[in-house]
Amino acid sequence: MAVGRAIVKKPDVFLFDEPLSNLDAKLRASMRIRISDLHKQLKKSGKPATTVYVTHDQTEAMTMGDRICVMKLGHIMQVDTPDNLYHQPKNMFVAGFIGAPEMNIRPSQLVEHGGRLYLTLGDQRLPLNDRLQSKVETHKNQQVFFGVRPEFVSLSDEPFAEGSCAGEMVRVENMGHEFFVYLRVADYELTARVPSDDAKPMIAKGLNRKVYFTFDLNKCHIFDAKTEQNLSL
Repeated sequence: MAVGRAIVKKPDVFLFDEPLSNLDAKLRASMRIRISDLHKQLKKSGKPATTVYVTHDQTEAMTMGDRICVMKLGHIMQVDTPDNLYHQPKNMFVAGFIGAPEMNIRPSQLVEHGGRLYLTLGDQRLPLNDRLQSKVETHKNQQVFFGVRPEFVSLSDEPFAEGSCAGEMVRVENMGHEFFVYLRVADYELTARVPSDDAKPMIAKGLNRKVYFTFDLNKCHIFDAKTEQNLSL
């Protein structure tokens, strides 16, 4: 009713301040669709439809927003499309804030060996591809943070031909269509998001054992340890 009264007054801008926060999950999902459809109908009819929607729920932001402003302590971290926020976060805060499960972000160091740069993961090293190497060459032998989303972590019982690291598979969560697989690597955990058909044969062999992992390096991010800005964009 409140939305209807606002439409009648023909405002230039609509402001929604966490309108769905008190609803249960099912009703919240339904109302997201209704509000989005209403916005499209207003635009189609030529009526003012600019909407500022305040929320702490990233699902609402990602599914409803044309552009999203991510803020931290009153400061704007990034204003961009949902796709760019997810795949091209400008800094470590945005990278860790957007996405569930959240991006794996771990301290690392860029080391040079044989003319090529490597990322350290505990006592292991992962070679960078040409794209990343050209982006971070000026930071060699420096501390950085390495980031990769769980869906871009590949697992195997055998080492990957193109180079891989090893970790201990310590825990899994069954989400039905996929598994969240947690690896212990040195003194931190790494999360992998694995389709059920790929995960089940590995899980059947038991937990607390060594498995191998690698990353899609085209989807990885390297952040400056001091400024936390994304060096790989």
